[in-house]
Amino acid sequence: METKLFGIRHHGPGSSKSLIKALNAYQPDVILIEGAEELSTLLPYVAEEGLVPPVAALIYNPKNLQQAVYYPFTAFSPEWQTFLFAHENAIPVVQMDLSQSLRLGLDEVPEKIAALKALEDETEMAVDTIAKDPLGYLASLAGYTDSERWWEAMFEQGAGDEAVFEVILDLMRTLRETVGNKGQAYNLIREAYMRKVLRKAVKNGYERIAVVCGAWHAPVLEDLNAYKVKEDNALLKGIPKVKTKATWIPWTYARIATSSGYGAGVVSPAWYELLFYNRDNATISWMAKVSQLFKEEDLETSSAHAIEGVRLAETLAALRGLEVPGIGELSEAVMTIFSGGYQSQLDLIRHKLVVGDKMGDVPETIPIIPLQQDLEGNIKALKLKKYKKTEAVWIKATANKPKGGLDLRQEHDLKQSQFLHRLNLLSIEWGMPDVATGRELSTKNEYWKMEWRPEFALQIIEAGMWGNTVQQATVNFVIHQAASAKTLVELTQLLEKVIHANLPEAIHELVQELRNLAAITKDVNHLMGALPPLVRICRYGDVRNTEIGMVDALLQKMIPRICISLPNACTSLDESASDEMFNQVLSVNRSLLLLNEEMYLTIWQETLGRLLDKQQIDGKIRGAATRILLDNEILKIDQAAGILGYALSKSVAVADASSWLNGFLYGSGLLLIHNPVLWEIVDEWVSSLNDDQFQQMLPALRRTFAAFAASERQKMLQLVRDGQLTQRPVFDTSLDEERVKIILPMLQLFFNEP
Repeated sequence: METKLFGIRHHGPGSSKSLIKALNAYQPDVILIEGAEELSTLLPYVAEEGLVPPVAALIYNPKNLQQAVYYPFTAFSPEWQTFLFAHENAIPVVQMDLSQSLRLGLDEVPEKIAALKALEDETEMAVDTIAKDPLGYLASLAGYTDSERWWEAMFEQGAGDEAVFEVILDLMRTLRETVGNKGQAYNLIREAYMRKVLRKAVKNGYERIAVVCGAWHAPVLEDLNAYKVKEDNALLKGIPKVKTKATWIPWTYARIATSSGYGAGVVSPAWYELLFYNRDNATISWMAKVSQLFKEEDLETSSAHAIEGVRLAETLAALRGLEVPGIGELSEAVMTIFSGGYQSQLDLIRHKLVVGDKMGDVPETIPIIPLQQDLEGNIKALKLKKYKKTEAVWIKATANKPKGGLDLRQEHDLKQSQFLHRLNLLSIEWGMPDVATGRELSTKNEYWKMEWRPEFALQIIEAGMWGNTVQQATVNFVIHQAASAKTLVELTQLLEKVIHANLPEAIHELVQELRNLAAITKDVNHLMGALPPLVRICRYGDVRNTEIGMVDALLQKMIPRICISLPNACTSLDESASDEMFNQVLSVNRSLLLLNEEMYLTIWQETLGRLLDKQQIDGKIRGAATRILLDNEILKIDQAAGILGYALSKSVAVADASSWLNGFLYGSGLLLIHNPVLWEIVDEWVSSLNDDQFQQMLPALRRTFAAFAASERQKMLQLVRDGQLTQRPVFDTSLDEERVKIILPMLQLFFNEP
């Protein structure tokens, strides 16, 4: 019986090449590989055409989806190449790492890990430092600043050499002897399990056993006799098993990269792929891709740039004693030759050519839950498959319309919108609607930015508890959320999302919850906060052909209650509460103007009129009420001037006057520019302030004027310089009776008058 150990670097292209050469030479009877036991059920799919790396094995606890782990693989990962080699040569593969059912069970017995930590060797600080980053220690001895760069130069850039595994084993053996048990609590359990699986393989009569594992673990698998079976069994005793499930899911290079936070990641997956498939021409190929990317972005580039870039990268590699350039040399060459030293252009290539934007694929034959089957069916039927990418893209984007857009008058586009809104309700945010301006609400168009993320796989599984189809799961989840909502704002916002998702089964439940909660809600702030979403539903519900009768009936009860309660709710508020109420008043006013129902506007304006004379109400709110009534021509300009004059009179404290003016001028200064009377009142008030008063009110006044458009501020500056308003032209408004007689017959036709 013979056992050979192959210590590898996860996702290392050089390790893969060396490993396949070594396995071909060794021709083992069985391959033991560092992987959770659950992976065994997934190996039969590895050879399927539709399973395209990068992919990840997702192992999870179906009863607690917070307990889940991903095992990522790329085409150049040594483990993946081992799977393919074993399949082609009909060699059995045994997963030898601690199963996830036991790993998750460890969470339930933290005292076991604590006991192992207590057994760690008492070592010096220097050894402690080595234990934290053993490869980093070796890299520093070789003159490298990081272990990734050192390992790449030593083991991953070569063409592959089976003899390298003896060197790696010797290095790791020396490190493990130096470190001892320091920092090995969890690994002690894992390695005991690995030895248990190796002993079983020996007992089963295999003559030529290949062990493929992370380089760090290789030394403790070298001599089984050095470890007592009884002690290994004691390490594994008492760990409960958690029932788990496993499946393949698509993965991305962005998630393989170290920049994602993945502990076993590599700096440049895209570069490693080139090294694996085309090592001899990798540098040329990479520079050609840089040149092509610069062309696509309309940046200056040529064949000469690519040639000089290759030469510089290879020169740097030669000076540093490297067989081929690494991503460091390539990046330096691009910085010098292509981008002229500008970091921004180097950042351009990072996503596509350093990390890479590649995403894997999983065939339909892989077992998935019913919800995922329905989701994939919807994606196919709605022709959304092309947007299942890791880079952000706009639906239906074109050169002329870079943000594309769905036309909700078209049945297919409407169904796409409803589907994406349903996914968002389930927290699967594949598409995000663009509502930066708010104008999209009033149109027949929606703009969606799409970006697929691998973690959606777990969110889909989690959402599966609510139903077997996207529609069913969304309805059940929404009803659950509605039942647990505490405020009207939560419910109205949820209702608006449900309207967009076209879930009539949930709408009735939500409206009923709204009625119940609105009936017992006494806080007018909650009622005011809930109003805007309801108004938007009523105003734009017809865009999606939504039945809005129930919502309209709810508004008929809420708006009068708001108007009745508002004056008392505004009384005797502190500064923070006044600011909140001020924003609520503006929000309600915008909503009612949008609704444009005369009955509601009338009672609202009457309510605002009752606020004007109440001195217990903060000046900012009263100023806003005055402005709203003036804008809607409920107050005449001379009435507003009288109110303004009193608000800025000497009998009013400077702070109160400043607050009132802030509310009155909120949003626009055109009122002052086009009304000399109002301008003169404000000008006279500011001029009358002494130095202390001016300094007291300046911050508030500055905030008010800073919100005005630049053109408005410029005009006001001119008025201050001139000392008076520029005279506007006066037009002759008298009518020429003879000319009027000419158009009267046509006007009579328009108005159907005899």
